[in-house]
Amino acid sequence: MSISSSCILSTKSHIDLALELSSKTNIPFIDTNIDYFSNTEIRTTITQSIRGKHIYIVSSPNNNLNSKSINDHIMETYLLIRTCKRSDALNITLICPSFPYARQDKKNLSRMCISAKDIADLFTMAGINRIICFDLHSHQIQGFFNIPCDNFYCIDIIHNYLIKNHNINQSFNKTLDSDFVIIAPDEGALKRVQEYANKFKMPFMVVSKERDYSELNKVDKAVLIGDKKYLVDRTAIIIDDMADTCGTIQTVGDLLMSKGAKDILVIVTHGILSGPAITRINETEYIKEVIVSDSLPQLEKQKKCSKLKTFSIVPLLTTIITKLMTGESLSDVFGN
Repeated sequence: MSISSSCILSTKSHIDLALELSSKTNIPFIDTNIDYFSNTEIRTTITQSIRGKHIYIVSSPNNNLNSKSINDHIMETYLLIRTCKRSDALNITLICPSFPYARQDKKNLSRMCISAKDIADLFTMAGINRIICFDLHSHQIQGFFNIPCDNFYCIDIIHNYLIKNHNINQSFNKTLDSDFVIIAPDEGALKRVQEYANKFKMPFMVVSKERDYSELNKVDKAVLIGDKKYLVDRTAIIIDDMADTCGTIQTVGDLLMSKGAKDILVIVTHGILSGPAITRINETEYIKEVIVSDSLPQLEKQKKCSKLKTFSIVPLLTTIITKLMTGESLSDVFGN
């Protein structure tokens, strides 16, 4: 596979990411016209021939533009994939850093959809040959696809960010970094946090949450599990795959501060940050920084929140695409 036989396309969800990826990989970016009729129907048109091409579609559905919803971007993605199929593309790789509906990966109630599976079926049925994601909410989502689903991790990027910006300990001879403790905000994040704790040479603790699933985005109660000595007078680093309204972060943060934490850093791969999230971050004094990837657009949010910092997944994506083009193994870039 060569650069000349490849193209990058994008939905309206995250064009900046697609353009930067095109610049780094030197793969041509092809303009796509995605038009909305007055009744909100969508029409997708590709501006030049893609017959026989290897297509990379960048789509990271979000509601950051306010005028368009996650569901709009999902429909854009589906129709763009179908347009590529009808335009005789050789194969299609969907680059979907933030997989939509990822939290709906199981049945919590007896009569309930498993929407992550349904979205996986929709994209597969549309005709993609491969999908690339980052830090899926749960590993089993990969099993929802009957095509290759590559789930990459940002642990190495985050590690380098903390070394550069927060002077975390880099010595493997030191057992525990005495300035920090890593926090899993719920049991679901425990495995991820254990990996980070081993990588960063830091202690970790976990918060057990009680949720009322009859109400969305609501945590009733939180209990801290772990030795308090690892928390007192330290910076607590809350690590998770995503942050939406930041209600959990605020609940967990209040608990950590009441148990003796010095302040809070928040690190999440996908900064959804919807509804009251930015206000909560700005008004919570003990939150010193919220670090997110550019898997979702963050520029407008950063204008409203000086605490919001980003790291880029583009260098890792560039490596991934280069290896796919040359047929090399991806095993050394999974980052877990």
